[in-house]
Amino acid sequence: MGQAKSKCMNKKINKVQQKFDSREDYFTKNGGILLEKQIALSQGQDIGAGQLRILRERVIKEATNDYDPDLVVGSSSDGILYKVTFDDRIVAIKTAPKPVPNPELVDLYLTDVSVGMVICHNSMSKIYGCCLETCVPMMMYEFYPNNDLHRYLHGDMAIQKPLKWRTCLRAAADIAYALSYMHNALSKPVVHRDIMSFKVLLDSSFHAKLASFGYAVAITPGKKDQRWPFHATPGYIDPEYIETREVTEKCDVYSFGVLMLELITARDPVKMAKCGKDLVDDFASTAERNSGMEMVDKIVLQEGDMDEIRLFTQLSLTCVAKKGEERPNMISVVEELWRILDHGNGSCDR
Repeated sequence: MGQAKSKCMNKKINKVQQKFDSREDYFTKNGGILLEKQIALSQGQDIGAGQLRILRERVIKEATNDYDPDLVVGSSSDGILYKVTFDDRIVAIKTAPKPVPNPELVDLYLTDVSVGMVICHNSMSKIYGCCLETCVPMMMYEFYPNNDLHRYLHGDMAIQKPLKWRTCLRAAADIAYALSYMHNALSKPVVHRDIMSFKVLLDSSFHAKLASFGYAVAITPGKKDQRWPFHATPGYIDPEYIETREVTEKCDVYSFGVLMLELITARDPVKMAKCGKDLVDDFASTAERNSGMEMVDKIVLQEGDMDEIRLFTQLSLTCVAKKGEERPNMISVVEELWRILDHGNGSCDR
């Protein structure tokens, strides 16, 4: 009996040891990947990036009350989002949908973290910390109470509390500013590659924050054949990217142009794509017939100045030009959007 009890105890100790070793292994492996991504993005530059807090797994468990489902405020195929209080402030903690090894999800999460560490901008979502002790890292973000732009354009809030036109215009300027910074802050432009209304968060004052940098890549200006595994969201995809598989800043410019059309028409590019339609093609064809205003959302027509709407639509159509060389850079887009905002010179309050 004594030997049997001893063997049983040894098995339990081995299991605990394996779990401990696994936690250390994950921490080392994930930390190494994070460092590599940070170096690749910044090219060794010290630009005063944000400080990231490395969190223990037990801290995350305590904050989420052992992953209490009542604290879940969102879930998708790439993660579960918990709204919790941590250090006297409300934050969002993101965990993997399943606690199993997933190399693609690890890469997605750690790229998101590394961009947040290397590039800090007021119009980009803020990451406070991450846990590297699990097979898929967990992350802690600033919590944005008004959810995402998609919800206010196409979800429940589109009917209950639709956004005012000036708020939409300001949101476009905020996101353009964030992209301009990503493209120009470092020696190598960082391309987001997944601009869409789901990835635009709204703070308590309805200022827009660009989020979800998991597919971002740093590119070398002027270098041809910069190909990465293909990723893009139907309805927002740059047609030139589809054809060449080459990543440039103009991929973001195109997707941002689609977002602008989405803001002014209140039509969902993804939903249209599923039905075999394309927002860009539809809007461009009506504009060619001088009937572009037929697709402009009624709230925009009621609240917007006609010159303001005309300038906004012209800029959006320039951004979605079929060839990248015909599109403006994001610095020019920001300047034009600021001019449009100044032209209206009205309140931006929601």
